[in-house]
Amino acid sequence: MDDPKNTPPPVSAASPPAGTPTPPASAPAPPASAPASLSADSETRRTIIGRIISIAAVAGVIVLALWVWSIIERHPRTDDAFAAANVIGVAPRVRGQIIKVNVQDNQEVKEGDLLFEIDPADYQLVLENAQAALAALDQEIEVARSQDETLKFQVKAAEAGVEQAQAEQKQVGDTLARIQPLLTNGFATADDVDKAETAVKVAAASLATAEQRLNSAKTALSTLATLRAQRGGAVAAVEQARLNLSYCRVVALFPGKVINLNFSVGQYANAGVPVFSLLDLRHWYVIANFREGEIRHFTTGSTAEVYLLSVPARRFMGKVQGIGWAVTPRDEIIDTSGGVPSVPRELNWVHIAQRFPVRIEVQNPDPELFRLGASAVAIIK
Repeated sequence: MDDPKNTPPPVSAASPPAGTPTPPASAPAPPASAPASLSADSETRRTIIGRIISIAAVAGVIVLALWVWSIIERHPRTDDAFAAANVIGVAPRVRGQIIKVNVQDNQEVKEGDLLFEIDPADYQLVLENAQAALAALDQEIEVARSQDETLKFQVKAAEAGVEQAQAEQKQVGDTLARIQPLLTNGFATADDVDKAETAVKVAAASLATAEQRLNSAKTALSTLATLRAQRGGAVAAVEQARLNLSYCRVVALFPGKVINLNFSVGQYANAGVPVFSLLDLRHWYVIANFREGEIRHFTTGSTAEVYLLSVPARRFMGKVQGIGWAVTPRDEIIDTSGGVPSVPRELNWVHIAQRFPVRIEVQNPDPELFRLGASAVAIIK
């Protein structure tokens, strides 16, 4: 067992071995206030950087807002819009009972397709009567034409008779004028004067008869001209009857869709009274209501983009066809019934800008997507 007094002391692992030079002593530790100063500088830098970022963000938001505002000002847009198309009421031009219906509600039709038909029996009879009247008139004209030469000869003969009667009346009148002065001198008798006066009266009667015969001959001769003048009216009556008969078949005047068809065979239709409506598929429009302050940024002919809310990913192009010039100012109604304007005393804290309708014609409409009244968005480019 070893003696603890003779045991060498343990050598530390960190102690350099004997003969190795001792390294210089390390720098003294910084004072205790140094870490606090560094922390304050870092905090100050972070504060400055945060403020710079905040100011930049606010400035960016302001710039972005101004940019968006300028775009909106230069290119107004509105979602207060809807798709529109022309709609007409399909009304027959003649009245009668409907005997055939060839379409259904919401059906698409082409130009010239038969929509419905009215009973043509009455109008067929009217046409036949007009044709018969025209044929009878033509027959009378032929008869009058065949008698025309004879009637002309009778007129000439009657004219000659009038001339002869006039000459005889002048002769007997002259004779009476010569005899009457001789009666006072005794160179003529009363009987001679009476005979002359009687001859004058007979000549006057003969002249009246000849003139009456001439008038009758001229009236007979004018019958042909009268009949010929009547023929134009008879022909017009036939054409009108034929036209009314054709109106019994009501056809589509343009390609469209049938709307609000709620009748069936047997209903009585009146002339000029619509029985259903037809939507015109040839032209589609968007009626967009823009604020009055936005109208100055575009004019008729400006290009526009149109989007339907049913298919918002589909873009349609259009042109401004017209800008509305009048709307009813319902909030500014002035009563003038008493002769003096009456303006109500009201205090409106919020004044809403008036909107005016702008009609945009769609250049590339899709008939399968566009529906009358569908919500839309319009953007002026």
